[in-house]
Amino acid sequence: MPWNDQSGGPQGGGQGPWGSGPRRPWGQPPRQPQPPQGPDLDEMLRQWRERFFGGAGGGAGRTGGRRPFQWPVIVGVLVVGWLMTGIYTVDEGEQAVITRLGDYNRSTGPGIHFHLPTPIEARQVINVTGQRTAEIGFESPRENVVNDNPDESLMITGDRNIAEIHFRINYNIKNVVDFAFNVRDPDGAVRQIAESAMREIIGRRQLEPIITTERGAVETDVEALMQATLDEYGSGVQVLQVQLLRAAAPGAVIEAFNDVVNAGQDAETLVNNANRDTSRIVNEAQAYRERVVREATGEASRFNAVYTQYRQAPQVTRDRLYLETMERVYQRGNLIILDQRGGAVPYLPLDGMVRQNAPAATQGGQRQ
Repeated sequence: MPWNDQSGGPQGGGQGPWGSGPRRPWGQPPRQPQPPQGPDLDEMLRQWRERFFGGAGGGAGRTGGRRPFQWPVIVGVLVVGWLMTGIYTVDEGEQAVITRLGDYNRSTGPGIHFHLPTPIEARQVINVTGQRTAEIGFESPRENVVNDNPDESLMITGDRNIAEIHFRINYNIKNVVDFAFNVRDPDGAVRQIAESAMREIIGRRQLEPIITTERGAVETDVEALMQATLDEYGSGVQVLQVQLLRAAAPGAVIEAFNDVVNAGQDAETLVNNANRDTSRIVNEAQAYRERVVREATGEASRFNAVYTQYRQAPQVTRDRLYLETMERVYQRGNLIILDQRGGAVPYLPLDGMVRQNAPAATQGGQRQ
Protein backbone atom coordinates (compact mmCIF):
# COMPACT_ATOMS: atom_id res chain seq x y z
CA MET A 1 0.00 0.00 0.00
CA PRO A 2 1.18 3.52 -0.61
CA TRP A 3 1.74 4.38 3.07
CA ASN A 4 4.02 1.40 3.47
CA ASP A 5 6.19 2.36 0.53
CA GLN A 6 9.29 4.20 1.94
CA SER A 7 11.61 3.36 -0.84
CA GLY A 8 11.77 6.90 -2.03
CA GLY A 9 10.31 6.04 -5.44
CA PRO A 10 9.27 8.58 -7.99
CA GLN A 11 5.82 8.95 -6.49
CA GLY A 12 6.62 9.41 -2.87
CA GLY A 13 10.09 10.99 -3.09
CA GLY A 14 11.27 8.85 -0.21
CA GLN A 15 8.56 10.18 2.11
CA GLY A 16 5.70 8.60 3.90
CA PRO A 17 2.13 8.89 2.84
CA TRP A 18 1.85 12.17 4.63
CA GLY A 19 4.90 13.68 2.98
CA SER A 20 6.95 13.90 6.13
CA GLY A 21 9.96 11.84 4.98
CA PRO A 22 10.85 8.29 5.58
CA ARG A 23 9.28 6.95 8.71
CA ARG A 24 8.72 3.61 10.25
CA PRO A 25 5.22 2.24 10.59
CA TRP A 26 2.97 3.73 13.27
CA GLY A 27 4.90 6.95 13.40
CA GLN A 28 8.21 5.67 14.92
CA PRO A 29 11.19 8.01 14.29
CA PRO A 30 13.87 6.86 11.91
CA ARG A 31 17.12 5.26 13.24
CA GLN A 32 19.99 7.66 13.96
CA PRO A 33 23.54 6.72 12.72
CA GLN A 34 25.74 5.29 15.57
CA PRO A 35 29.19 6.84 16.26
CA PRO A 36 32.27 4.60 15.70
CA GLN A 37 33.31 2.45 18.73
CA GLY A 38 36.70 1.07 19.94
CA PRO A 39 38.00 -2.45 19.39
CA ASP A 40 35.84 -5.24 20.64
CA LEU A 41 37.56 -7.13 23.53
CA ASP A 42 35.56 -10.28 22.95
CA GLU A 43 36.57 -10.29 19.29
CA MET A 44 40.28 -9.96 20.23
CA LEU A 45 40.07 -12.84 22.70
CA ARG A 46 38.35 -14.95 20.10
CA GLN A 47 41.09 -14.25 17.57
CA TRP A 48 43.80 -15.20 20.06
CA ARG A 49 42.04 -18.45 20.87
CA GLU A 50 41.83 -19.26 17.17
CA ARG A 51 45.53 -18.48 16.72
CA PHE A 52 46.82 -20.66 19.56
CA PHE A 53 44.22 -23.42 19.67
CA GLY A 54 43.23 -23.74 16.01
CA GLY A 55 39.75 -22.23 16.33
CA ALA A 56 38.65 -24.45 19.25
CA GLY A 57 35.86 -22.91 21.25
CA GLY A 58 33.93 -20.10 19.65
CA GLY A 59 33.93 -19.52 15.92
CA ALA A 60 33.71 -23.23 15.21
CA GLY A 61 33.19 -24.13 11.63
CA ARG A 62 35.26 -21.23 10.28
CA THR A 63 37.86 -22.39 7.84
CA GLY A 64 39.05 -19.13 6.40
CA GLY A 65 40.78 -17.79 9.64
CA ARG A 66 44.50 -17.49 10.43
CA ARG A 67 46.75 -20.51 10.61
CA PRO A 68 46.96 -21.91 14.19
CA PHE A 69 50.28 -21.59 16.18
CA GLN A 70 52.41 -24.72 15.74
CA TRP A 71 53.42 -26.81 18.80
CA PRO A 72 56.90 -27.61 17.38
CA VAL A 73 57.74 -23.91 17.52
CA ILE A 74 56.83 -23.76 21.19
CA VAL A 75 58.88 -26.84 21.97
CA GLY A 76 61.85 -25.46 20.05
CA VAL A 77 61.79 -22.18 21.94
CA LEU A 78 61.67 -24.02 25.26
CA VAL A 79 64.57 -26.30 24.27
CA VAL A 80 66.72 -23.36 23.19
CA GLY A 81 65.99 -21.55 26.46
CA TRP A 82 66.86 -24.67 28.43
CA LEU A 83 70.16 -25.06 26.59
CA MET A 84 71.05 -21.40 27.18
CA THR A 85 70.91 -21.98 30.95
CA GLY A 86 74.23 -23.78 30.54
CA ILE A 87 76.05 -20.64 29.37
CA TYR A 88 77.91 -18.84 32.17
CA THR A 89 80.79 -16.41 32.71
CA VAL A 90 83.58 -16.47 35.27
CA ASP A 91 85.21 -13.19 36.27
CA GLU A 92 88.89 -12.58 36.95
CA GLY A 93 89.91 -14.02 40.32
CA GLU A 94 87.08 -16.56 40.32
CA GLN A 95 86.77 -20.26 39.57
CA ALA A 96 83.69 -22.32 38.75
CA VAL A 97 83.16 -25.82 40.12
CA ILE A 98 81.03 -28.00 37.80
CA THR A 99 79.08 -30.97 39.14
CA ARG A 100 77.40 -33.59 36.98
CA LEU A 101 74.42 -35.24 38.63
CA GLY A 102 75.74 -34.04 41.99
CA ASP A 103 79.28 -35.39 41.52
CA TYR A 104 82.34 -33.20 40.94
CA ASN A 105 83.31 -33.09 37.26
CA ARG A 106 85.70 -30.20 36.57
CA SER A 107 86.78 -26.67 37.41
CA THR A 108 86.94 -23.71 35.01
CA GLY A 109 88.76 -20.39 35.15
CA PRO A 110 87.87 -16.90 33.95
CA GLY A 111 85.96 -16.56 30.67
CA ILE A 112 82.72 -17.63 29.00
CA HIS A 113 81.91 -21.34 29.35
CA PHE A 114 79.15 -23.83 28.75
CA HIS A 115 77.96 -26.82 30.73
CA LEU A 116 75.09 -29.18 30.25
CA PRO A 117 71.89 -27.52 31.39
CA THR A 118 70.20 -28.14 34.71
CA PRO A 119 69.63 -30.66 36.18
CA ILE A 120 72.33 -32.60 34.36
CA GLU A 121 75.15 -30.26 35.37
CA ALA A 122 75.30 -27.41 37.85
CA ARG A 123 77.91 -24.77 38.64
CA GLN A 124 79.19 -22.92 41.68
CA VAL A 125 81.27 -19.79 41.05
CA ILE A 126 83.67 -18.95 43.92
CA ASN A 127 86.01 -16.00 44.41
CA VAL A 128 89.39 -17.58 45.14
CA THR A 129 91.70 -14.53 45.25
CA GLY A 130 89.66 -12.09 47.31
CA GLN A 131 90.65 -11.73 50.94
CA ARG A 132 88.04 -12.93 53.44
CA THR A 133 87.78 -11.70 57.01
CA ALA A 134 86.43 -13.19 60.22
CA GLU A 135 86.11 -11.12 63.40
CA ILE A 136 86.10 -13.01 66.69
CA GLY A 137 85.02 -11.58 70.03
CA PHE A 138 83.43 -8.39 68.72
CA GLU A 139 81.30 -6.92 65.98
CA SER A 140 82.48 -4.34 63.47
CA PRO A 141 82.35 -0.86 64.96
CA ARG A 142 79.42 1.34 64.10
CA GLU A 143 79.71 5.02 64.89
CA ASN A 144 83.13 4.32 66.47
CA VAL A 145 81.57 1.96 69.05
CA VAL A 146 82.84 -1.62 69.26
CA ASN A 147 80.22 -4.13 70.37
CA ASP A 148 81.78 -6.83 72.52
CA ASN A 149 80.63 -10.45 72.25
CA PRO A 150 81.35 -12.01 75.68
CA ASP A 151 80.58 -15.54 74.49
CA GLU A 152 83.58 -15.36 72.18
CA SER A 153 85.88 -12.79 73.81
CA LEU A 154 86.21 -14.04 77.41
CA MET A 155 88.99 -16.65 77.79
CA ILE A 156 90.86 -18.30 80.68
CA THR A 157 94.65 -17.79 80.80
CA GLY A 158 97.25 -20.20 82.09
CA ASP A 159 97.44 -18.41 85.47
CA ARG A 160 93.63 -18.72 85.88
CA ASN A 161 92.81 -15.15 85.03
CA ILE A 162 90.09 -13.95 82.65
CA ALA A 163 91.18 -12.14 79.51
CA GLU A 164 89.08 -10.23 77.01
CA ILE A 165 90.39 -11.03 73.51
CA HIS A 166 89.38 -9.39 70.23
CA PHE A 167 91.10 -10.58 67.07
CA ARG A 168 90.63 -10.70 63.30
CA ILE A 169 91.46 -13.48 60.81
CA ASN A 170 92.35 -12.76 57.18
CA TYR A 171 92.26 -15.75 54.82
CA ASN A 172 91.60 -16.81 51.25
CA ILE A 173 91.05 -20.01 49.23
CA LYS A 174 93.98 -22.12 48.07
CA ASN A 175 92.00 -25.15 46.77
CA VAL A 176 88.54 -24.39 45.38
CA VAL A 177 87.48 -28.05 45.15
CA ASP A 178 88.26 -28.75 48.82
CA PHE A 179 86.62 -25.50 49.81
CA ALA A 180 83.41 -26.38 47.94
CA PHE A 181 83.03 -30.04 48.92
CA ASN A 182 85.03 -31.04 52.03
CA VAL A 183 83.42 -28.65 54.53
CA ARG A 184 79.73 -27.84 54.61
CA ASP A 185 80.19 -24.25 55.91
CA PRO A 186 83.81 -23.21 55.30
CA ASP A 187 83.46 -19.66 56.62
CA GLY A 188 81.73 -20.87 59.78
CA ALA A 189 84.39 -23.55 60.22
CA VAL A 190 87.13 -20.90 60.01
CA ARG A 191 85.48 -18.91 62.80
CA GLN A 192 85.11 -21.95 65.04
CA ILE A 193 88.68 -23.13 64.46
CA ALA A 194 90.04 -19.62 65.06
CA GLU A 195 88.23 -19.29 68.38
CA SER A 196 89.33 -22.77 69.48
CA ALA A 197 92.97 -22.11 68.54
CA MET A 198 93.02 -18.77 70.37
CA ARG A 199 91.55 -20.32 73.52
CA GLU A 200 94.21 -23.04 73.46
CA ILE A 201 97.09 -20.57 73.01
CA ILE A 202 95.74 -18.18 75.67
CA GLY A 203 95.32 -21.12 78.06
CA ARG A 204 99.06 -21.83 77.82
CA ARG A 205 100.22 -18.32 78.79
CA GLN A 206 99.89 -15.90 81.66
CA LEU A 207 97.77 -12.78 81.42
CA GLU A 208 100.42 -10.11 81.89
CA PRO A 209 102.76 -11.31 79.09
CA ILE A 210 99.76 -11.67 76.78
CA ILE A 211 98.86 -8.03 77.37
CA THR A 212 102.40 -6.64 77.19
CA THR A 213 105.26 -8.52 75.56
CA GLU A 214 103.89 -11.69 73.89
CA ARG A 215 101.21 -10.33 71.56
CA GLY A 216 103.23 -11.15 68.45
CA ALA A 217 104.01 -14.65 69.72
CA VAL A 218 100.30 -15.26 70.36
CA GLU A 219 99.43 -14.23 66.79
CA THR A 220 102.10 -16.50 65.32
CA ASP A 221 101.08 -19.52 67.40
CA VAL A 222 97.37 -19.09 66.61
CA GLU A 223 98.08 -18.80 62.89
CA ALA A 224 100.20 -21.99 62.89
CA LEU A 225 97.64 -23.96 64.91
CA MET A 226 94.75 -22.78 62.70
CA GLN A 227 96.54 -23.69 59.48
CA ALA A 228 97.42 -27.16 60.78
CA THR A 229 93.80 -27.82 61.77
CA LEU A 230 92.36 -26.50 58.50
CA ASP A 231 94.79 -28.63 56.49
CA GLU A 232 93.82 -31.67 58.53
CA TYR A 233 90.17 -31.06 57.68
CA GLY A 234 91.04 -30.51 54.00
CA SER A 235 89.15 -27.21 53.96
CA GLY A 236 91.16 -25.60 51.14
CA VAL A 237 91.66 -22.42 53.22
CA GLN A 238 94.92 -20.48 53.56
CA VAL A 239 95.34 -18.31 56.70
CA LEU A 240 97.00 -15.03 55.74
CA GLN A 241 97.17 -13.14 59.02
CA VAL A 242 95.98 -13.17 62.62
CA GLN A 243 95.59 -9.71 64.19
CA LEU A 244 95.30 -9.49 67.97
CA LEU A 245 93.33 -6.24 68.34
CA ARG A 246 92.59 -6.23 72.08
CA ALA A 247 94.01 -8.21 74.98
CA ALA A 248 93.06 -6.93 78.42
CA ALA A 249 91.31 -7.81 81.63
CA PRO A 250 87.50 -7.49 81.52
CA GLY A 251 86.04 -4.14 82.54
CA ALA A 252 84.41 -5.62 85.65
CA VAL A 253 87.77 -6.61 87.17
CA ILE A 254 90.10 -4.08 85.56
CA GLU A 255 90.67 -2.10 88.79
CA ALA A 256 91.54 -5.19 90.80
CA PHE A 257 93.81 -6.36 88.01
CA ASN A 258 95.59 -2.99 87.95
CA ASP A 259 96.15 -3.24 91.71
CA VAL A 260 97.66 -6.68 91.28
CA VAL A 261 99.89 -5.43 88.48
CA ASN A 262 101.05 -2.43 90.54
CA ALA A 263 101.78 -4.65 93.53
CA GLY A 264 103.79 -6.96 91.31
CA GLN A 265 105.77 -4.03 89.94
CA ASP A 266 106.48 -2.73 93.47
CA ALA A 267 107.62 -6.18 94.55
CA GLU A 268 109.86 -6.44 91.52
CA THR A 269 111.37 -3.02 92.30
CA LEU A 270 112.15 -4.04 95.89
CA VAL A 271 113.69 -7.30 94.73
CA ASN A 272 115.86 -5.45 92.23
CA ASN A 273 117.06 -3.03 94.92
CA ALA A 274 117.87 -5.91 97.26
CA ASN A 275 119.75 -7.72 94.50
CA ARG A 276 121.72 -4.56 93.77
CA ASP A 277 122.75 -4.14 97.44
CA THR A 278 123.59 -7.82 97.65
CA SER A 279 125.81 -7.58 94.60
CA ARG A 280 127.61 -4.55 96.01
CA ILE A 281 128.30 -6.21 99.37
CA VAL A 282 129.43 -9.44 97.72
CA ASN A 283 131.75 -7.54 95.39
CA GLU A 284 133.31 -5.65 98.32
CA ALA A 285 133.80 -8.88 100.28
CA GLN A 286 135.39 -10.55 97.30
CA ALA A 287 137.73 -7.62 96.79
CA TYR A 288 138.76 -7.66 100.46
CA ARG A 289 139.31 -11.39 100.31
CA GLU A 290 141.46 -11.10 97.23
CA ARG A 291 143.53 -8.30 98.80
CA VAL A 292 144.12 -10.25 102.00
CA VAL A 293 145.03 -13.36 100.04
CA ARG A 294 147.48 -11.42 97.89
CA GLU A 295 149.11 -9.84 100.96
CA ALA A 296 149.39 -13.18 102.72
CA THR A 297 150.78 -14.75 99.60
CA GLY A 298 153.36 -11.98 99.31
CA GLU A 299 154.40 -12.33 102.94
CA ALA A 300 154.70 -16.07 102.56
CA SER A 301 156.77 -15.68 99.41
CA ARG A 302 159.05 -13.16 101.17
CA PHE A 303 159.46 -15.45 104.15
CA ASN A 304 160.30 -18.35 101.89
CA ALA A 305 162.87 -16.24 100.08
CA VAL A 306 164.48 -15.14 103.36
CA TYR A 307 164.44 -18.69 104.65
CA THR A 308 166.20 -19.89 101.53
CA GLN A 309 168.93 -17.26 102.00
CA TYR A 310 169.18 -18.11 105.69
CA ARG A 311 169.84 -21.75 104.93
CA GLN A 312 172.68 -20.77 102.61
CA ALA A 313 174.30 -18.19 104.95
CA PRO A 314 172.74 -18.26 108.41
CA GLN A 315 175.02 -15.70 110.08
CA VAL A 316 174.78 -13.15 107.32
CA THR A 317 171.09 -13.55 107.12
CA ARG A 318 170.75 -13.28 110.90
CA ASP A 319 172.75 -10.07 110.95
CA ARG A 320 170.77 -8.64 108.06
CA LEU A 321 167.50 -9.41 109.75
CA TYR A 322 168.79 -7.85 112.94
CA LEU A 323 169.94 -4.70 111.23
CA GLU A 324 166.74 -4.30 109.20
CA THR A 325 164.67 -4.82 112.33
CA MET A 326 166.70 -2.31 114.32
CA GLU A 327 166.45 0.15 111.42
CA ARG A 328 162.69 -0.07 111.46
CA VAL A 329 162.64 0.33 115.24
CA TYR A 330 165.03 3.26 115.55
CA GLN A 331 164.54 5.03 112.26
CA ARG A 332 162.67 7.83 113.98
CA GLY A 333 164.61 7.78 117.25
CA ASN A 334 167.24 10.40 118.27
CA LEU A 335 169.93 7.79 118.92
CA ILE A 336 173.45 7.02 117.73
CA ILE A 337 174.63 3.41 117.91
CA LEU A 338 178.33 2.48 117.65
CA ASP A 339 179.72 -0.92 117.02
CA GLN A 340 182.51 -1.66 119.47
CA ARG A 341 183.94 -4.42 117.37
CA GLY A 342 185.36 -2.03 114.77
CA GLY A 343 188.68 -1.50 116.65
CA ALA A 344 189.19 2.02 115.30
CA VAL A 345 187.73 5.15 116.73
CA PRO A 346 185.74 6.87 113.96
CA TYR A 347 185.19 10.55 113.78
CA LEU A 348 181.59 11.33 113.91
CA PRO A 349 180.08 14.84 113.65
CA LEU A 350 177.73 14.15 116.45
CA ASP A 351 176.48 17.72 116.88
CA GLY A 352 175.46 17.93 113.21
CA MET A 353 173.82 14.54 113.23
CA VAL A 354 171.84 15.44 116.34
CA ARG A 355 170.67 18.68 114.79
CA GLN A 356 169.56 16.87 111.59
CA ASN A 357 167.77 14.11 113.43
CA ALA A 358 165.93 16.52 115.71
CA PRO A 359 163.89 18.27 112.98
CA ALA A 360 163.18 14.89 111.33
CA ALA A 361 161.86 13.52 114.62
CA THR A 362 159.71 16.64 115.11
CA GLN A 363 158.14 16.29 111.64
CA GLY A 364 157.47 12.58 112.21
CA GLY A 365 155.68 13.43 115.46
CA GLN A 366 153.54 16.01 113.75
CA ARG A 367 152.54 13.52 111.05
CA GLN A 368 151.52 11.06 113.69
